[in-house]
Amino acid sequence: MAISDYLDIELLDELLVDWSAATGMIAVVLDDEGNFLSNKLGFSRDNIEAFGEDIEVDDVVVASIVGGPLDEDAPEEQVEAASKLLVSSITNLMERYYEKQQLDSIRSDFAGQITDAAGLIRELTLKSQGLKKIENKQNILALNASIEAARAGEAGKGFTVVAHEFGKMAHESGVINDAIQKTLKQLDTSMKELGAN
Repeated sequence: MAISDYLDIELLDELLVDWSAATGMIAVVLDDEGNFLSNKLGFSRDNIEAFGEDIEVDDVVVASIVGGPLDEDAPEEQVEAASKLLVSSITNLMERYYEKQQLDSIRSDFAGQITDAAGLIRELTLKSQGLKKIENKQNILALNASIEAARAGEAGKGFTVVAHEFGKMAHESGVINDAIQKTLKQLDTSMKELGAN
């Protein structure tokens, strides 16, 4: 785990420059191995190291801040207050950056799920169209069966009942399939609206 996972180093440099201009002090951020992460701003450990604070994430030190005043006569309370302000600012920046990364990840996952759902809707729509073809064939078969039953006369009466029931089933499956297609269109519209947001 590195501080760069939680913080944009360019934003960190901007914060340090602003803090330095406001306080008349210099500070740098070092990674967990002591390497400079931020712009050195003329910092030298040999001549300025009035404070040092660790930056932790989940109780793990990911970096540290080292700095001090350019004026050696600066009051200790001022140095301490400025260092606390800097640590607080960096912590807030890290939290904001981390939350943004989390939101970006959630958005990305959500967009992927919308794409997957839209694909499933298209697949169901195609299958529903296949059901419509089967319904049409059932209607034709029911009609042909009715015609053949009528030709058969008295001997085809039982077959007439079957043909009629077959036609009712085709109609009922058509009603259900139409409802499915309507629902799929509504889902598709909703998915497009979600994807646009």
